[in-house]
Amino acid sequence: MVKKVGRGYVQRVTFEKLVFHNVKNPIIINQNYCNIRGACQEQETGVQISNIVYREIQGTSTSRIAINLNCSNWVACYGIWMESIELTSAIAGKQVTANCSNASGREQDTLPGPCLRQY
Repeated sequence: MVKKVGRGYVQRVTFEKLVFHNVKNPIIINQNYCNIRGACQEQETGVQISNIVYREIQGTSTSRIAINLNCSNWVACYGIWMESIELTSAIAGKQVTANCSNASGREQDTLPGPCLRQY
């Protein structure tokens, strides 16, 4: 299977003052998407994601991973800013987590967290 890789960049995007109710992936970046689990190898090129802001976000997640920044080894995400985020589980008694791979930036008052590589 050949994975088609986009080229270019996404930069200077702000997600602000959002409320999520029972959402599967409240905060997600996935540069390693594959429509068939395990069938795609990571590509050396792709879309560069930088200077993304997540601010004043709250709500509930139906998935265990509420913040999932799955960035490429080849074009890592950088300049990510997370501020005033509070995501909890939609399922009583369950906890949510954050997962960041190859993503760097800064976090302030972020739950769940921290997960970004600080710079």
